[in-house]
Amino acid sequence: MRILALAASPGDAEMCCGGTLARVVALRGAVAICTLGNGNSLGGELPPRELAETHRAEAEAAAESLGAKLFWFGHSDFSVANDAVTRMQLVEVLRTFRPNALLTPASVDAHHDLRDVWRLALDAAQIAAAPSARTDQDPLDAPPAVFAYQPRWFEGFTPDTYVDVSDTIDAKQAAITQLKTLAQWYLTQRGIDIAEAAETVSAYRGLQAGVDFAEAFAVTPIAGGSAITRILP
Repeated sequence: MRILALAASPGDAEMCCGGTLARVVALRGAVAICTLGNGNSLGGELPPRELAETHRAEAEAAAESLGAKLFWFGHSDFSVANDAVTRMQLVEVLRTFRPNALLTPASVDAHHDLRDVWRLALDAAQIAAAPSARTDQDPLDAPPAVFAYQPRWFEGFTPDTYVDVSDTIDAKQAAITQLKTLAQWYLTQRGIDIAEAAETVSAYRGLQAGVDFAEAFAVTPIAGGSAITRILP
């Protein structure tokens, strides 16, 4: 099992599907996080470039905590988009890591990055399996299944797939504690403790799924997610 989690901003994947990634690792699978935005809008005191470097260091620590490989695009938060260059960057990542499932933020909010990353994931998943799209790596045999996750806990998300993360909730929380700069920004700007929020949402999804803690996803058949067999653990 090979799972790639796509994130528009630092922390999106860890907060929303870190437990799933940790469970895949526990099952001897391979996981990776691909983060597009560099977090240069998520902080206070530091200049944008230094802020981005700080977020990257913390993202690397969080990924290491989960046992995940990190692909860091380093785009400004204000320029995350589904453009041709970024699409082919993601195609190259998909062909390099070769996941059988791609987890991506759902387009459930007006934020431009979430709208564009959702479409980016669908487009890149299909292009990655197209032999006529040339990159350094060979095309995938088939597009990875695409699963949407609820980004930053915005409303309007309806899941149809749950992953039991009861045994890996502590690993998820340990990764989130590495995101100190992001945690401070959420607490200052929105009054949200991200570690507490992540655990509360996981408990709520667990209630829906009939377990202690769970993470929720919505399968996307358009990009290979219509397989009968279950892909996520």
